[in-house]
Amino acid sequence: MFSRVLKVMLWASLFGSINMLAQTTCGNTKLACLLPTVLHTNAPTFNFFNEAFATQIGQLPLATPASGFIYTFDKQKGVMVRSVESFGPLLAERVETIGRHRAYMAFTYQWFNFTEIDGNDLNHVPILFSFPSVEGAQVVTETDNRIETKVNQFVVFGTLGLSDRIDVSIAIPFQRISMEVTTQGTEFSTTTSSTTSFTQYLPGEASGIGDVVISSKGTLLKREEYGLAIGGELYLPTGDEQNFLGTGTVGIKPYLVLARNGKVAPHLNLGYRWNGSSALAVGQDGREQPLPGFFFYTLGADIGLSKHVTIAADWLGQHFFNAPQISTPMSVTATVNGQPTVFSSVVPINGGYNVNNLSLGVKANPWRHLLLLGNITIKLDSGGLRSTVVPLGGISYSF
Repeated sequence: MFSRVLKVMLWASLFGSINMLAQTTCGNTKLACLLPTVLHTNAPTFNFFNEAFATQIGQLPLATPASGFIYTFDKQKGVMVRSVESFGPLLAERVETIGRHRAYMAFTYQWFNFTEIDGNDLNHVPILFSFPSVEGAQVVTETDNRIETKVNQFVVFGTLGLSDRIDVSIAIPFQRISMEVTTQGTEFSTTTSSTTSFTQYLPGEASGIGDVVISSKGTLLKREEYGLAIGGELYLPTGDEQNFLGTGTVGIKPYLVLARNGKVAPHLNLGYRWNGSSALAVGQDGREQPLPGFFFYTLGADIGLSKHVTIAADWLGQHFFNAPQISTPMSVTATVNGQPTVFSSVVPINGGYNVNNLSLGVKANPWRHLLLLGNITIKLDSGGLRSTVVPLGGISYSF
């Protein structure tokens, strides 16, 4: 009767048998330890949850470091001239590079309010604790957990044009993450009818630099009506993964850009992100494993409404492979007062899932080479850790 519960708890513990978190005494100093601290259990028990959580929160999307003003050298006039009719997209790459010896600086802010994970409402996450394999275990604990998570993301971008076809960029994110965990639970005796109810609450907060991104893009093909470019991004593990500020590993993301030129400029981005081994992903042998990678695809268009205003719309898609997830609540059985009793609980699962969003943005040029940026990202499905709407604001200047 305990086979299912035993399988669940063994799986959860195997996820984190030897882990950075397992070697750390949990307390409210690390966000990854909030949930086990509230429930008075050890961190490895919750590695399955933290891995699923951190797979998303450690890889939050950034605006692209692409300048709105694109210049090329006019050989007849002997000067640099603006060559593109729109200011480009916000969360997608464009084919054009910034131009030789041109520079670009930008600052963006995004706000995330995570409300669900893998289709589960984060206001109500049922988790059951039952350890039938532990000798002398006398208690089964049923819990309902509320996990509030908000992220303020600030990013500074810089781009430099090495030539008319190649530029390099850097993105430095700074994040402030606040979490609150509230647990209401009941402890049941496995041998008697006695019960004990409890409520626990613990807030936590972390601030710091995220994973710095160094990137480069080159235009391969440039025609009057369309263009083709390739690029790559290198993610450095500069963020504290135990506080969900980063992934704890190096990441590489090559990509391809295909776009049409003109006031209405449809574009397509395709690429894949590989991650190295991280303390947030631990295999059954207790060793660190690669954090799940993902294939991404972006399809949309930017439209130059006037000389000073561009709007953009994009479908942003990701497919994660063999990634940790949290199941929807399912029935598990444990012994209470000597009798089998059915409870509802989430359990860890692995598999592929999709993350799809709609991005709607605008770029406005009020003065010289200054751009004001605004965007909202709207979730279209329920895979992964999600916010319903993510607002973005920013400012940029081209030199």
